[in-house]
Amino acid sequence: MATSTNKPQYALSRTLALTDAASGTTPLSHMLPTVSLLKADIRLLAAAVPRIFVAVIKGSPQTSWAEWRETVFYLVVSLIELQLFVSLCLLWLVVPGVALLPWLGVQVALVWWIILRWVNSQSRPFVSPTDRLPSNDTIDDELERCDWFVVGGLVNNAQMRRTVLPRLARIFGDDMHIYVFPHYRLGFPLDVVIMLLQRNLHMPTARSVALYSAIRASILNPKIDGVRVIAHNTGALDVSWLLSSLCADLPAGGRLSKLQVFTFGAASVEMTLPLGKIHSHDDGSSKFLYPDVTHFAFADDPMAKVGVLYGIRQRLEGRLVGSLYTVQTAAAALPRACQFTLGDYLDVLLPDGNPRAGVLGQACKIDRELSEMRELAALVKSVTNERLRTRDVKRRSWTILGMVADDQNHDTASPFSLTDISRTIKSLDGLKGYEDNPLAEAIRNKYRIRPGERNMGTK
Repeated sequence: MATSTNKPQYALSRTLALTDAASGTTPLSHMLPTVSLLKADIRLLAAAVPRIFVAVIKGSPQTSWAEWRETVFYLVVSLIELQLFVSLCLLWLVVPGVALLPWLGVQVALVWWIILRWVNSQSRPFVSPTDRLPSNDTIDDELERCDWFVVGGLVNNAQMRRTVLPRLARIFGDDMHIYVFPHYRLGFPLDVVIMLLQRNLHMPTARSVALYSAIRASILNPKIDGVRVIAHNTGALDVSWLLSSLCADLPAGGRLSKLQVFTFGAASVEMTLPLGKIHSHDDGSSKFLYPDVTHFAFADDPMAKVGVLYGIRQRLEGRLVGSLYTVQTAAAALPRACQFTLGDYLDVLLPDGNPRAGVLGQACKIDRELSEMRELAALVKSVTNERLRTRDVKRRSWTILGMVADDQNHDTASPFSLTDISRTIKSLDGLKGYEDNPLAEAIRNKYRIRPGERNMGTK
């Protein structure tokens, strides 16, 4: 459990989600040629590969024999694949192709046999049953039923099943369905190639298709009150495709709004939803039309640096929906064996399932500059798109105040102005990290945070 002496080692900041000004953004795959996206992404990933590889294969002091065995097999397959790529690129130039083919065929068969024999056997979805809640952990809405789906990434699958899933089940009080499929443990070189293609081509995988079928069935099930997805690093790539497919397949509001997504160290640089997240009624009430997305990331997580942090901080022209909680850590804050796994995120955010004891118990700083920069970039695109759509010859100011004024005057489905963003930032000033936090509100143990709960002096 985190103690008060650990709290100064962390700093928590929050970047607000794009509001309706997201109407000014367009998915990157619709704005730039695929070749340009791949070139830029190859350079970005190439610089981060060493740090990502160390985080993937590094073990912890509590690693079991099964987990070490999985890591060793993953490392062996990775080395064979790397040697195979070197052979294809270099040896083919100096050795006749016919003479090289038998040797390359043996290596391909060896890799394929290892994958089929040792990895494919773990491809079935796994369910972690919920531990019985103690009698003193009474829940006033115990009739509420939620389905939880955990999408793993480039992590040790044995460790996920042994420790992380039972822990999630105790915290959130529901069974956890994990989706780990063989193509995500094909060896590090192939995993990086697949990640590159998913990020830029938005292509589905066997896991994303299976996940889509399961989540769609839960959403359409009238007996299910909520559907929640937890995605870790590369698992967010499958979830990105999942969200686009669900929103294209199901009507807005109603059942689709039951879905909540939480990502941790997401490797995705964009995650899109249809325009307009909130629908207002005549009585003044409002509701979400589309899934609610919340991101969590360590500032020094190598996968998040090339994923969600890069997508929100640098690629302002793209579209990455949802709010972002960034955890800044001191040099000695994380243990030396930290792999930035899902378990490491739980240690910092929800130690013992208590959101008040970890970094979420601190005051959360709103990153005003970044929130306004994202909104401004969307406003500029929105004004440009509005001009192209209506072919309005009326001159509009391209200053910030001019854009806000234009935004308030035109009577189309206008984006929110920067004034609205500033008002939202002021309303959130001074809040603890667990307040107005969908992840904390989803907790079902004795530390449960109820929706709308404000700080009552709880330590």
